Amino acid sequence: MKPQELKQKFIELRAEGYSYSQIQEELNIAKATCSAWERELSDEIATLKREALNTLYDSYHMTKEARIRKLGDTLSKIDTALDNADLSEVPPEKLLDYKLKYEEALRKEYTPAGKPLGNDINEHTILTAMGDLLDRVRAGEITPEQATRESTVLANLLKAYDTVEVKAKVEELEAIVGGRA
Repeated sequence: MKPQELKQKFIELRAEGYSYSQIQEELNIAKATCSAWERELSDEIATLKREALNTLYDSYHMTKEARIRKLGDTLSKIDTALDNADLSEVPPEKLLDYKLKYEEALRKEYTPAGKPLGNDINEHTILTAMGDLLDRVRAGEITPEQATRESTVLANLLKAYDTVEVKAKVEELEAIVGGRA
């Protein structure tokens, strides 16, 4: 097998969860090579893992939209069963319990959209989005988990924006200092 083919096979095996020992045996390479390739190819391995997971989610209809539809369909069936339930045959507390659980699961899937940042992303628009997020948390419109995910994205955007701004100022200063030399 050519070196590039070996590396590709290494990526595939690592993405499937193979250990260094298993890969060493399968590809007939040293564990030190596995370790070196892991560092070199970590992005490709992560990408392949992510693609495999997305494929798996898609194959089991695990998209958010599919989960919401499934929960909604099941909730409708429970409502129909409750409407038609012969209370002498079906314990109503059991159906009501199911209904409450499905309503809660469906509520957890709901994520109201925040205000879009638009094309002009700057400190002001990011901070405004953070304020909007805080308002939605206080109003109980989103779960703490959803708020955490969204605030992480906004914090990362703010950090990236600040990094770009600082870099631009450093380049400006370097140009000024370089022009005086």
